[in-house]
Amino acid sequence: MIRKTVIITGASGDIGEALAGKFAAEGYNLALCCNKNNVEYDGELEEKYKIECKSYKMDIRDYSQVESVFSKIFSDFKSVDSLVCNAGISQKRKLIIDVTNNEIDDLVDTNLKGTIACTREFVKHTMGKSANIVLVSSFVAFYGCACESVYSATKSGMLGFVKSLANELGNFEIRVNAVAPGFIDTKMNNNLTAAEKEDIADMTPLKRLGTPSDVADLVYFLSSDSSSFITGQMINIDGGYIPL
Repeated sequence: MIRKTVIITGASGDIGEALAGKFAAEGYNLALCCNKNNVEYDGELEEKYKIECKSYKMDIRDYSQVESVFSKIFSDFKSVDSLVCNAGISQKRKLIIDVTNNEIDDLVDTNLKGTIACTREFVKHTMGKSANIVLVSSFVAFYGCACESVYSATKSGMLGFVKSLANELGNFEIRVNAVAPGFIDTKMNNNLTAAEKEDIADMTPLKRLGTPSDVADLVYFLSSDSSSFITGQMINIDGGYIPL
């Protein structure tokens, strides 16, 4: 039997590691992409689940890198079935008048253009076969976030991309969805104090922050046959968080 393979971008972060662990536990081979940091857990997953796992350095802002790395992945693995676009950066909280040109470019180039570039290359290689794409957006796509307006714009852009691409690719049996995490307890949120995290939990009906595993479980569901009639959706995973 040929194992399925998933491509995961942003694989070196907390959510990336949880995604890799979930897909590995379900028997998937892993193509793990990261930019500045290295994947530290790939050997452990190979040993534990007897899967094939390869890591790739890729700056998703660089179109030529994305093209060459995706070509390499599809050459390395017999069957590549799913893409999870998890790579992204956050915005330092500041008024729009204080956001620099470089900050705008970094956020748009990484979160939106990089996601589009990865998706385009994946579709080039999977046209004519059933496949799944899941983007990791944010709940700010629906609610917005004061002092993080550019970040919110990049995450909102994913919603239009998902809706449009799902219509475009449905006839080709390629499903496209997104998840919109709320406050997830990751290193990216280490700038929050314990008191701030407690306040956020108090505004969440489930009275806790999310975990990387919460996100990974939903992403896997949207990539699996259990969601075979779901496409063009962005699903909140925020514990019912109620913004002020």
